Parts: sequence; C-alpha cells; structure tokens
Amino acid sequence: MISQIQMPDAQIAKIVITSRTLYGARKTISAIKRTVPDGRIRGAGLKGIFILEVEGDVQELAQRINQECSQSIGRAVAVLAEVPSTLDSIRESAIRIGKERIAEDESFCFRLHKRGEHGLDQDTPKIEHDVGGAIWKALEQRYGKSPRVDLKDPDVTILAEVFGANTAVGILKKAWR
Repeated sequence: MISQIQMPDAQIAKIVITSRTLYGARKTISAIKRTVPDGRIRGAGLKGIFILEVEGDVQELAQRINQECSQSIGRAVAVLAEVPSTLDSIRESAIRIGKERIAEDESFCFRLHKRGEHGLDQDTPKIEHDVGGAIWKALEQRYGKSPRVDLKDPDVTILAEVFGANTAVGILKKAWR
C-alpha cells in the first residue's frame, strides 16, 4: 500500500511524528496543530508516536514540521510506503525509495525502529546492515560508483518505522533541520 493516495485534486500525505520525550505528547500535538491546522492527527498505538494525514506533498510537509516544530518533536518522517513487517518487504521498499530519493552526491544511511509485536527476529543492527547494504548496491548500480554512507550525519536517512505487523518506510533529510 502506498502512503500517498492519489485523489482527483489532491494527495494525502502521511507523516510519522515522534515526541521529543515519552511524556511530551501534548506539546507534540499542539505544535503539529499550530503548523498544520488542517491535518488529521491520530495515535500510532504507541506512546509518543503520532501519524499525521493531510493533503499536500509529503516531503514539503515533513520538512516544514521538522523545521517549525523542532523544539517540540523528535522527528517527522515522510512516509513513502507501508508494507508488512517482513525483512523482504522492508528491504524491497527501502531499495526502491533509496533509488528514487537519494541523489548521486548525497550520503545516506538506513535506520530501523521496531515497536510492538512483529516477526523481525534478527537484531536491529543486523537488519540495518543488511538493508543498508542492499540500498548501497542498488545505488552503486544506478550511479556507476560507490555511494557515500554516513551513519552519524547523513544527507538522507531511510527509516523503517515498525508498528507491529505493519511498517512505514520513509525518509528524513538533513536539509530539513
């Protein structure tokens, strides 16, 4: 299922937003409502994590939320795909998103945040290495040279937000800070 649903005149963007702290939910919701008053905010079923649905370009909205709400949120991830919480589906989506959204001169990394009951039994660092390596190979094929990986401060982070049986895969850009 793709998170940007084509409507006759608009796109519905989905953004995963985390609170800065586990107890900062009110502050996070208030900041989102001030920044995107026409958005629909719902809980993700986990403390301090929200899903915003609103008409517009998902990347532009995520950038605006990250910039205007930086003191009140942890991060706002532009969701580009929703997939079952299996390694293969996460890897496939992350590769597709990486090929579409990481430019030749940008550094990248892949991050996985597991929450709830899911079927991902491997340790998070192993999954991140596996999926990140697959993205690296796809980018190497696309651009004909070795891509740049930066695990501390990448230009583009591809994130997989696991919420039990479903996973939202999206991006966060350094330029959005």
